Amino acid sequence: MNGKTRKRWRLIALLAADLILLVLISTCVTLRAEAVRIGDSGERVAVIQRILGESGEYRGEVSGRFDLATRRAVKNFQRKNGIAASGEADCETLNELGLNSKTGGELFSVRAEILAAFIQKNAPSGYSEMLSLAIGTLEAARSKTLIRYIIDVDPDFAEYALSAEPTSRAYSAAVHALMFY
Repeated sequence: MNGKTRKRWRLIALLAADLILLVLISTCVTLRAEAVRIGDSGERVAVIQRILGESGEYRGEVSGRFDLATRRAVKNFQRKNGIAASGEADCETLNELGLNSKTGGELFSVRAEILAAFIQKNAPSGYSEMLSLAIGTLEAARSKTLIRYIIDVDPDFAEYALSAEPTSRAYSAAVHALMFY
C-alpha cells in the first residue's frame, strides 16, 4: 500500500469516527434529559448498580434492570447525601454518584462511550485490566483527542464501534477512569 492510499484510508477512518461522534452526541443529549427510574434497563442502570454496590448501598446482582432493590439503594444513597429521596437517579443523584462531574454534564459522555467501546474491544474481561487499559489510554491520549488517539492505535476501531455494545464492566471502567483521571 503506497502513502497516498494509506492517507485515504486514514481519512476515511477519521470521517467514520466523526460520524460515530455525531451519533453518540445525539444519544447523549437524549439520555441526559431523562432520569433513570424503576422499569428502566440497560448499561446505564448496570453502571449505577455497580457504583452503588461499591459504596455498599446496593447488594443485589448487577443486572442492568432498575428494580425495587435498585430503587431502595438509590433512595438510601439520596438520603445519606442530602438529596430528595425520590428513588430515581436524577441529575443531582447522578452528579453525587460521580457520573456527571468530569463527563461534561451528561450521563455517558461521548468520551465514556468511546472509551468503553475501546476497552470492550481490547481488554480482557477482568475489571482491573479494563481499568488499567482505560487509564493508560487516557494518559496516552493527552496530546490529542481521545478518538484520534484510538484511531491512530486501532484503525479498525471506527467500524467496530458502530456495532459495539460494551458491557457494564467496560462502561464502569471507562466512567471510573474519567472520574479519577
